[in-house]
Amino acid sequence: MPKAKYTVLLADDSEDDRLFMRRALLRTTRLVMIGEVCDGEEAIDYLSGVGAYSDREKFPLPDVLLLDLKMPRKTGYEVLEWLQTQSLDGLVVVVVSGSFLPEDITRSLALGADAYQQKVALKDEQEGMVREIENLLDKS
Repeated sequence: MPKAKYTVLLADDSEDDRLFMRRALLRTTRLVMIGEVCDGEEAIDYLSGVGAYSDREKFPLPDVLLLDLKMPRKTGYEVLEWLQTQSLDGLVVVVVSGSFLPEDITRSLALGADAYQQKVALKDEQEGMVREIENLLDKS
């Protein structure tokens, strides 16, 4: 059953890319950003609810994780591998990467990502990406 709103955790080491994604999400009322992390290790800590993220009132589990692949400390691939060992029922993972390489897409999906989106800068393309993420969430 589709929800009126979905919560989003954004994991990306690029401050500029996080800004673009925040702006894109502000144009929709259905996707609500609840957190941002700058690397894969921080994404795992957030999803695990450990350390600084132990307060689930302040840091609730998201409906969707928007995950960059190329990050420090732990890559997006390492986060996907870790997620395979977890039981985070209902979490939708969308890889959002600057990579156009077929092997990155194939590997991401093989590791359990629900979708793969390429980073876009144009407003119309960003709105299209957000609509695709909403559609994916409505089907899950």
